[in-house]
Amino acid sequence: TLTIAGATTTGSGPITLASGDGVTVNANLGAGTYSGPLAISANTNGAGAEGFTQAAGAAIATTDASASAVAIAVNASGGGTAGAVLGNITTGSGGTIAVGTNTSGNVTGGSITRTGATVLNAGTGVVALATPGAGASGVGTAGTPMQTRAGTVVASAGSGGMFITETDGAAFTATATGAGPITLTSTTGTLGIAGATGTGSGNITLSSGDAVSLSANVGGAGSGTVTVNANTNAAGLEGFTQNPGGSITTSNATATAVRVNVNTAGGGTGSAVLGDIA
Repeated sequence: TLTIAGATTTGSGPITLASGDGVTVNANLGAGTYSGPLAISANTNGAGAEGFTQAAGAAIATTDASASAVAIAVNASGGGTAGAVLGNITTGSGGTIAVGTNTSGNVTGGSITRTGATVLNAGTGVVALATPGAGASGVGTAGTPMQTRAGTVVASAGSGGMFITETDGAAFTATATGAGPITLTSTTGTLGIAGATGTGSGNITLSSGDAVSLSANVGGAGSGTVTVNANTNAAGLEGFTQNPGGSITTSNATATAVRVNVNTAGGGTGSAVLGDIA
């Protein structure tokens, strides 16, 4: 295991960590005024479950605002079942945080989870999280969803499903497989669906303290239920909008197949603008 035991940084040069087995970050990496890209590769031998682990008190940070600001790759094309446990990761606003356990087409990689009250903060940039679709891996858990602050969130998972909470609104594209549920939440701001978002037979739940806006399909060929909760903070007129191309589809035939809820008993004057729902 390659372990970062003490604060590790430089000026603006790249920081690259690689191990045939695990990588563990127990102290700050980058941080301060560091402005270069960070690249971490764990379990490059493609065998076993040694992955990437970041302690809750260890920050990974750079002011780099490029598409390669922070990249964490776990496993290899030949195999590996390792996952990634993330802590606080920050880029310059507009940068990208990319984490994958499906490196080079790996189909056996593990889940992406987080430690403590930590956040993936790309400002107006991109958070991209990917695990193999062929297995039971997931992104976040129901009890400890991934926490993000980004302009765009793109995520894919296996049948373990996906649980992400965004701080202040983002454009989402999210997919899972099998019975994997998709639960996307925005504490404030607009939760937007920018790309096709669906799973197999799992349920999909979209919630925002403010608005929910669809610009792409939600549900697809899946058979789970679709639930939308908009303006859950019970204040203001933010509601639910289906833009052109923003459809909802499910083969579910139950009484709860599709539910769109706007406002709460506590208040709110939000409305719902509906499009194609099937």
